[in-house]
Amino acid sequence: MSLFEKRILISDLCKALDIYMPKEQVEEVYRAYILAATAHDGQYRRSGEAYVFHPINVAMILAELKLDYYCIIAALLHDCIEDTTLTQKDIVRDFGIEVAHIVQGVSKLTGLEFHSNVDKQAKNFRKLFLAMSTDMRVMMIKLADRLHNMRTLKSMSREKQLRIAKETAEIHAPIARRLGLNNIRVELDNLCFEIIHPYRHKILVKQIKKQCGNRKKIIKRIQKEIEARLDQEGLSQVIVTGRRKQPCSIYKKMKIKQLKFSQVLDMYAFRVVVGDVSQCYQAMGIVHNLYKPLPGKFKDYVALPKSNGYQSLHTVLFGPNKIFIEVQIRSNDMHFISEYGIAAHWHYKSNNKDVSNLASNWLGSLLDIQRNSGTSVDFLEETKADLFPSEVFVFTPQGDIIQLPYKSTVLDFAYAIHTNVGNRTIKAKVDQVSASISNKLKSGQTIEIITDKHSKPNPSWLQIAITAKAKSSIKAKLKEESASELIQLGEYLLTNALDYRGYNESVSEDRWQRCLEELKCDSKKDLYMKIGLSEVLVSVVFNKLQNKDSKDLIKSISIKQTQGKAISFAHCCYPIPGDKVAGILTRSKGLVMHRFDCGNLLHAKQKNEQWLEIDWMADESEEFKVLIRVQVENRRGMLALIANTIAKIGVNIEHLEVEERDHSMKALNLVIGVLNTVQLDEVMYAINSLEFVRLVERV
Repeated sequence: MSLFEKRILISDLCKALDIYMPKEQVEEVYRAYILAATAHDGQYRRSGEAYVFHPINVAMILAELKLDYYCIIAALLHDCIEDTTLTQKDIVRDFGIEVAHIVQGVSKLTGLEFHSNVDKQAKNFRKLFLAMSTDMRVMMIKLADRLHNMRTLKSMSREKQLRIAKETAEIHAPIARRLGLNNIRVELDNLCFEIIHPYRHKILVKQIKKQCGNRKKIIKRIQKEIEARLDQEGLSQVIVTGRRKQPCSIYKKMKIKQLKFSQVLDMYAFRVVVGDVSQCYQAMGIVHNLYKPLPGKFKDYVALPKSNGYQSLHTVLFGPNKIFIEVQIRSNDMHFISEYGIAAHWHYKSNNKDVSNLASNWLGSLLDIQRNSGTSVDFLEETKADLFPSEVFVFTPQGDIIQLPYKSTVLDFAYAIHTNVGNRTIKAKVDQVSASISNKLKSGQTIEIITDKHSKPNPSWLQIAITAKAKSSIKAKLKEESASELIQLGEYLLTNALDYRGYNESVSEDRWQRCLEELKCDSKKDLYMKIGLSEVLVSVVFNKLQNKDSKDLIKSISIKQTQGKAISFAHCCYPIPGDKVAGILTRSKGLVMHRFDCGNLLHAKQKNEQWLEIDWMADESEEFKVLIRVQVENRRGMLALIANTIAKIGVNIEHLEVEERDHSMKALNLVIGVLNTVQLDEVMYAINSLEFVRLVERV
């Protein structure tokens, strides 16, 4: 039986608890074991062992993290409510409300599956994080439960092993990393790697053994040399440990940096634990004098901690025997947080605010995201983005450090400062130089956000933002801003349909009320909103108000004005007044108008999306964008001549792209603003009259 699969007995657990727990609490834990063993009597795991060994092992994993006795007891009882006759009331009676609350939280998460359809997976993901927000110990037990299941996965079928390992790699290991539970995260990563990629794992283990050979002596030699030099320089109360890196860690580095095995330099890692922060930097200078450092390989996570609270100085050195070594230097407090992560909260619960708030910022942002996310799928995608960050550290003008995921933009920074700052952002200064909100940030930059009280988000911001907080805040604001426009659109479409058939004034209040009740709407505004969001078909509402057959669908309406309503124009075909057009009702943009021969409109019809043929009589003062392509001979000054020709007609060029065909020919893609098809024809005729123009066409 492997080390991971070693059966932990209750006596082993009690010995581990005796180290940090009062005797009377250890006795209570033993009493909880008796209750669990009795409740699970006659139950066996797939491996053949008595079921009670599973909760004992889960409790042992948490005891190694020195969790409080409420959590240890809850771990022993965590499957009782779900799998035995024991009830929550029984647990309250025997061990109190706090233990019962934790057990109940874990029970709610039993059976959550993340391999099902996307919507169900997303809902389960949301449940997981909401449970974590009520009591972090619920998640601690869930992670320990998953770790022991991974250790004993060999008894499962290959198909089930793969499913559980992939789910663990995607969900549980990243959460453990985010909560600073390094030992759990490392073991989960290695177990997942061995199951998902058994051949690669086997080859890597073989290569590591081959390269390292009998290098335990070298590790001990380096360890002694570091200890001796530190002692010589007056740092005697230090702990130096050495280890070989894990196969999963090496594989990730090879994959991310696209390296061959021979190119992975730092196979060996040494940890130096000193007294305080000043000694960290002193020790770094000493080891740099002992062995030559590799340029560009120094990372300061002391001044700039990771998002999970991790702090250390990292450096890569050229050691003896032509081997590269990584050295991590940290203080005792930093080492404690590195080892225990969020579990440190229960050690320092009474007197260390920094540690007790270790994950509070992340949980706070999760709750913001969950409130602003329209669906569980949104929450799943947005939260996953926060689970896999590579940090970027930037500064406010006041010198405060803001930590963001890799590839974050100025806009993400603005929302990290405050939601209101993000919503009102117009531009920024990066290191005193003007920058757009889409600029990607680099560590060390100082960002100043420039706001305007009249500014507000637009949908294109969702393509710029990277962080979950920014995306969820933008969506919430867009929904708030667009609500009135969507209500106007829904009312406009329904009123138009009723007017078109001469029914508007004949609808009684009783029929209105019946219609609202049948469609589960609180008010007419609620109904208009649902029509605007395409959640309710115009034809369905019309038929309910007229008491007609629901198959009698409305397929045409008249539109005179588009401004101030949730009506937009598709950029695939750029419809303008004079075109034969139709509109598709969408959930995000309201009514989107297309030319009648547009391929995307035909595709929407085939998918049975709600569409309406439109009799469009636009306001004479309203301008619309249209795309034209001009093929020209490549002559000097031809762009200026085309622009001048268009300007003389009173038309603006909104956007211009140049396509290189060959040395003699070019193609220009022009987006121009016109009133209707008549003005478009005038522009195209004028451009075509230029001698160097070979073709003008509407795209």
